[in-house]
Amino acid sequence: MNLSLNNLKTFIEVADKGSFSAAARHIGKAQSAVSISIANLEIDLGVELFNRQGKFPVLTQEGQVLLREARQIVNSCHTFIERARAFEGGIDSILRIAVDEIISKEILMDLLEKFSKKFAATELEILYGTLGDIQTMVEQGRVDIGILVPNNLPNQINPNRLVSHIAFIPVVSVEHPLAKKKELTLHDLESHRQLVVTSRGGEREEESIILGKQIWMIESTDAIIDMVRRGVGWSFLPTQAVARDIEKRNFVKLSLFVNIVEPLVPVYLIWTQQHSLGVAGQWMLKELSKMENRY
Repeated sequence: MNLSLNNLKTFIEVADKGSFSAAARHIGKAQSAVSISIANLEIDLGVELFNRQGKFPVLTQEGQVLLREARQIVNSCHTFIERARAFEGGIDSILRIAVDEIISKEILMDLLEKFSKKFAATELEILYGTLGDIQTMVEQGRVDIGILVPNNLPNQINPNRLVSHIAFIPVVSVEHPLAKKKELTLHDLESHRQLVVTSRGGEREEESIILGKQIWMIESTDAIIDMVRRGVGWSFLPTQAVARDIEKRNFVKLSLFVNIVEPLVPVYLIWTQQHSLGVAGQWMLKELSKMENRY
């Protein structure tokens, strides 16, 4: 069976307009051509679509069911053609992005909402990682674009772009013993568990801010925040990520009486060199570059 898309469209027109003549006028064809189109479709399907005994054609029960299917097929074909035209115009068929999980998800959601409206034809894949995971995914061709918060400056991927910095502060639950001390010494910090971000590759935060003797290494910043809330330990966390908890007095920023500068970590935008990014990918790079100081 070789179904004609034009016959399906004609079937929908007749059903919507209520008559062969009205459908013919709307699509600019002779009534006889519309009648033949419907007759050929019925032959192909082996099913009568319209009862023609009255003044106007009436959908049969089978026709009512098949009309829904016909609409879906025509809509799918329309989407298929539109996507093909978009790809012909240089829009990426798929864009893959790796994001350091420490980046604010609210900021990314705003950008993805714009992307969904502007590039409806492009499939999007988003992966999350920590520390060196992002660079590895770009290097291995697993993703096209990476938003990277590295321990060290990336030196193997070029080009790359410094787009912002993330400020970190030491925080603890308001119920934690450290919260009750006004000025903390290095000995105070060493005596309590520190929660440290790690990656699947074994990387962790810089040694200069690993001050505790009892260390838990955790892949997820969100998990660390939850553990801090429960009083499991203290941690250096992004200012933006803990601002709400500090405002609600769930967290306390630790006052350190030690020789340490609170970290200001760079945020890099890196991208693949294995192939050229299309229109959607270039748009994403441009928009991510505008997000300076919003992380």
